[in-house]
Amino acid sequence: MKECAKWLGRIIIIAVLLNLVIELISRKSIGELAAYLTGSFAVFLLNTCLVAVPFAIVFLTRRKVFACILLSVFWAAMGIVNGVLLIFRTTPFTAADLRLVKYAVNIATTYFTWYQLIFIAVAAAAAVVFCVFAWKFSPVSQERIRWGLGTGMAAGTVLAVLIFTEAAMSTGLVAVRFGNIGQAYKDYGFAYCFSNSLFNTGISKPEDYDEETVEAIRHEELVPENTYEISGDHQPNIIMVQLESFFDPSLWKNNPVNYDPIPFFHQLQENYPGGYLTVPSVGAGTANTEFEVITAMNLDFFGPGEYPYKTVLKKTSCESLAFDLKNLGYTAHAIHNNEGTFYDRNHVFSQLGFDTFTPIEYMNGVERNAVGWCKDKILTEHILKALDSTDTPDFVYTISVQGHGKYPNFPYYCSQIRDMDAFIRSLVNRLRIRQEPTVLVLYGDHLPGFEWSEDEMKNNSLYQTEYVIWNNLNLPVVKKDVESYQLGAHVLDLLNIHEGTMIRFHQNYFKDESADEDAYLADMKTLEYDILYGDHQVYGGESPYKATDLQMGIDPIVVQDVVYNDSNILIYGENFTPFSKVCVDGKAMETSFVWPELIIAKEVPERKAESGEISVWQIGRDKIPLGKAVEK
Repeated sequence: MKECAKWLGRIIIIAVLLNLVIELISRKSIGELAAYLTGSFAVFLLNTCLVAVPFAIVFLTRRKVFACILLSVFWAAMGIVNGVLLIFRTTPFTAADLRLVKYAVNIATTYFTWYQLIFIAVAAAAAVVFCVFAWKFSPVSQERIRWGLGTGMAAGTVLAVLIFTEAAMSTGLVAVRFGNIGQAYKDYGFAYCFSNSLFNTGISKPEDYDEETVEAIRHEELVPENTYEISGDHQPNIIMVQLESFFDPSLWKNNPVNYDPIPFFHQLQENYPGGYLTVPSVGAGTANTEFEVITAMNLDFFGPGEYPYKTVLKKTSCESLAFDLKNLGYTAHAIHNNEGTFYDRNHVFSQLGFDTFTPIEYMNGVERNAVGWCKDKILTEHILKALDSTDTPDFVYTISVQGHGKYPNFPYYCSQIRDMDAFIRSLVNRLRIRQEPTVLVLYGDHLPGFEWSEDEMKNNSLYQTEYVIWNNLNLPVVKKDVESYQLGAHVLDLLNIHEGTMIRFHQNYFKDESADEDAYLADMKTLEYDILYGDHQVYGGESPYKATDLQMGIDPIVVQDVVYNDSNILIYGENFTPFSKVCVDGKAMETSFVWPELIIAKEVPERKAESGEISVWQIGRDKIPLGKAVEK
């Protein structure tokens, strides 16, 4: 018993020291750490207890010293990762980031130099070697393990922490759900917030969720559906362009740039509907703003830092703007000048009802900026191509990438949004020429990843970007601030379109000036739970929305002829891109892109060339095939 008590004391000391180090790395200031300790000491104790929980294993092993060393390295590494991420973005390290590791590897060279990457690799290797040596040379207790006592001590430690944590949550010492995750980590500590993000995913079932509650919402809070009263014979094309990290520098009080990098966007703001857009993230999290806009769902009800693209939407289809507008005869297209597998969009867009998806793997003529991101001007031709591809009205959802970090400095960032402003001008001019009824919604997905604070912003918010609605329908110039999950409902309301469950729910809230916000949020959570996790009562018990057979690219990639030339294979066809790869028996060969009508596989073994099955696939940097060329 004395030995167990001794190790319990050691665990507490180690946990306190680790927690101090983790919080210091996160806050990057001894002063801020001191303020946290003096102002929220109970929260610090809770985090210390959570750090200590894994150390309970020492009561069940003879390699107690090694266990402490290994767990200390683990917690220190977690703190370091959080600190490094906070250099590049405002969002701290969450469990959701563990699902994005493969994407982080693909863009690592954008954020780190090769020297830094080598240092990281060496440091990681050194940590592994250190743990191996610790295993070999750390003392092993000669006392036999008293399983009853050890199990009791371990279980008692875990139970005590769980009781403490539950009490902290029930008394409001710490929050269960976070509106501002960056601030939550500062208020409630890394260990608690990360643990919360690990176990708290999805939407919790509302206490009053049942058929009667959903029926009441249907009858009382959804405006009439299937109404469409826009003037003229045609339904307008609806184009949404989510602009990566697009932000008006004049809103930053410390803006060092003495010119306006986005003059055309400002011109649009003066003459068309628009306002502030409150988004769910800052410095990162493109896919979550995207999720809110497309689904009209509020992410606040999900787990901290959760990406629904990586959780529920991997297996569940969801009503969306794409599905809603398709009910009115639209064709739904998605376009993104970055890898199609990023955030699993090549699968998720099927769950969201899109008919086609054009990622960078299906684009030619790509130009990249100084840090390697595709320039946005390429999007114009693909938006127009989507509009030309059907005789129906089109919904085109476009995600840009040029404004993505890492930024060498703020003037460089401004040079990128200046290019993006030129892209917007070009797109608007091309749409004007078409003379089709069109609505173009432009908005920033989040602020760029610089270190700044709310009081440095003229609008006192790090979670507000701006949006504007260019149109040739003479829509009223309404100035309205909205949440990103309300944007689609607002745009369709201006068009007198009332289609879709979440859309009509938000539109009902817009028209009721006396509506209670708390009741609005509570009913919103009920609807979201019912649609994604519940019994689909709002649809009568079964969701009518099924995943689509997503077509990659607008124009099919076609193989017309295969010519063998020594050890090379020449493939003639249509619409090839630099991502077209010749495959022999399913294995990708070294392939050279010559032009959209010709690609060449080099140094193919003669036996394979003669007897192997030849095919052409679109394959991105992550080596995942996106689509196969058709043969004619």
